[in-house]
Amino acid sequence: MLTEQLRTVRVLTINRADKMNAFTPAVMHELDHMLDDAARDSATRVVMITGAGQKAFVAGNDIDGLIEMNGVEAYRDMQSGQRVLFRLYEFAKPTIAMVNGYALGGGFELALACDFIVASDTARFGFPEITLNTIPGWGGTQLAVRKMGLARAKEMVLTGRQYTTAECREFGFIHVFASAPELKSAALAFAEQLASHDSFAMEMAKRSVNRAAEIPLNAGLDLEAANYAVNFGTTAARTGLRAFAARRKPKKALTDDSNSEKPK
Repeated sequence: MLTEQLRTVRVLTINRADKMNAFTPAVMHELDHMLDDAARDSATRVVMITGAGQKAFVAGNDIDGLIEMNGVEAYRDMQSGQRVLFRLYEFAKPTIAMVNGYALGGGFELALACDFIVASDTARFGFPEITLNTIPGWGGTQLAVRKMGLARAKEMVLTGRQYTTAECREFGFIHVFASAPELKSAALAFAEQLASHDSFAMEMAKRSVNRAAEIPLNAGLDLEAANYAVNFGTTAARTGLRAFAARRKPKKALTDDSNSEKPK
């Protein structure tokens, strides 16, 4: 994998263009370590993931490695992949999948694990596993329901066909659409918009939204209030609120005998 720091955006590139950037255990392990580095780096405010070349984002798992596994090994492999992708789903900093070609199987699961998908007009999405008499195993069945709803998720998982970016825009999981030549600039512009916000406030907001799909409303409201309170105590939150109040506060002349507190 390759890493590139573009101001506040950390770009991680899966660099197996000759293999359509297909995942291997080694690539998954490397991605995990790169997320460690991005998490520790205070200068990194957004993480963007893409694939090398123009043909593929990630065209799935490496089939050659899979077919040699027995049932127990396959189970462990799925657990390992789920752990890394769930970590990406829960990552404290905003994450973007910049999809520049085929995002199939494990590649589609990787994209869905990110907070946002920025896709080119040449991108293709799908779960081809059913055509191989198997099923998604890195969280695809769960992430698809959360990102596009039950009916659309069933359609994509059970048909096994590939969908164009135009079709997927109607499914609701693509956030930014761009032509292939403009993909990177569009993705970076979106990333920089996210990076302009306070990082801890973004983390608390993301944590609250992620739980909304999993817990009852009353519990979600309690969590939201708790996260709000935790963030409210930060200097950034107080600064933001005071700045807003200062812009909205009507001007008032103060006399010497006024009991009002003079502005600082």
